[in-house]
Amino acid sequence: MSPKTLIIFLDFDGVMHPHPCFDANMFTQLPLIEEVLREFPSAEIVISSSWRLDSSFQELKRLLSTDIGQRVIGTTPFYHDPKLDHLQNRPTGYVRQWEIERWMSENSSIEAQWVAVDDYPEWFEPNCPNLLVTSAATGFVENDKQTLRDLIMARLS
Repeated sequence: MSPKTLIIFLDFDGVMHPHPCFDANMFTQLPLIEEVLREFPSAEIVISSSWRLDSSFQELKRLLSTDIGQRVIGTTPFYHDPKLDHLQNRPTGYVRQWEIERWMSENSSIEAQWVAVDDYPEWFEPNCPNLLVTSAATGFVENDKQTLRDLIMARLS
């Protein structure tokens, strides 16, 4: 990865659609997120959603538009994974942030920056500067677009 690489960690439930969600509303907010992501074509995407536990990597990529799906480079590790039991500093809180930081330490350069879009702020350290919190009731909305742009720009500058 080159300097100023940006990784965007995406959750699905409560971000791509409201949570809970019924089939008719699945991925209704995806076009808004993809609109912003297209403005930053060098940003790479990692799926942090719990969907990664039940769907293959290829299935997850296919849920996104083709151009955005091509930018998906991985999924975060699952902190309950028995293969990770030997690791020290296992999370006692801020689980999603731990998963992201674990992925970053194993897969990215020191210069890489990250942004997460998630509806569970309690899974991150308080006031995490890398986090855009969406409302689970609505998912990503029009007002979140500028916040995401600002987070991305701050990390690329």
